[in-house]
Amino acid sequence: MRRLVPMVMVLASASALAQKPWELRVDLPVPVPIELPAVPPTNPFAAPVATPPLPVATPLRAKFPATFAVLASAYIDAQGVCRGVVFTRLPWPGVAAALRPLLTATRFSPARASGAAVPVWLPLGIDLTGRIDSGRVARVQGAAPDATVPPAVEATPAPAADANDAGWPATPMDRVDQLPNPKRFRVRIDGGPWRQPFRLLAEIGTDGRCRRVVFLACPEGLRGWLLASMAEWTFRPAAGAAGPTAAWVLLDGEIEVKMGDLASDALKVMRQGWSPGAAAPTAAVPPPGA
Repeated sequence: MRRLVPMVMVLASASALAQKPWELRVDLPVPVPIELPAVPPTNPFAAPVATPPLPVATPLRAKFPATFAVLASAYIDAQGVCRGVVFTRLPWPGVAAALRPLLTATRFSPARASGAAVPVWLPLGIDLTGRIDSGRVARVQGAAPDATVPPAVEATPAPAADANDAGWPATPMDRVDQLPNPKRFRVRIDGGPWRQPFRLLAEIGTDGRCRRVVFLACPEGLRGWLLASMAEWTFRPAAGAAGPTAAWVLLDGEIEVKMGDLASDALKVMRQGWSPGAAAPTAAVPPPGA
């Protein structure tokens, strides 16, 4: 036993030196400022070429059938009357003016919560079927992407809600037992022409054909038509040090669109959707390129 005493005394002394009775160890993170190196902006689509690809022929497809998705939030009062509509997804901006009076004229069975009729902001979906009759590229200019400026995608505009919309009394959808339903719904929208600016990046191969596209500014409803049309476009390939080479080109232009008539006989009623006063929706739209 006497041989163990020095060992115990040494351990006790080490413990006493490690921490005094009046000391308390506190582990606190201490931020240490680190100066990060400056990284110059780069453009992954830029390439060192003598001349960029340039468009030669830009036909647009005629009689192109398509379905155009529309999302909206409608205020339905306790009598089933649509008092207002806020669009959250449009194939192109001009559709809103034609759809708004048709939706506000639609009568609904009112929403019900605990057996009583209640007002709600009701998420709606509409699939407009029709076709793009024809089109023409009125103007297009090709340029090499700037190596020091990354490409910027046009921001999706926020829903154009009135400032007073958020103040209307509305029952949350999770408290609604029965959703409103349209008593009758039919939409017919006359077609017509308009001019639409666009901006995109296109990868052009050595054969002068378009391989890939990244949309920077173009309405969602026109992208499928423009992609299908660009499969037939021809370009003068980019010129590299050793001859023709594949490269990206920035196209900025304007197209003339002649839209055919659009129609829909169904109004989709949903529980999930944006309403005034909520955060801006993250619209489920196709990726900017293909």
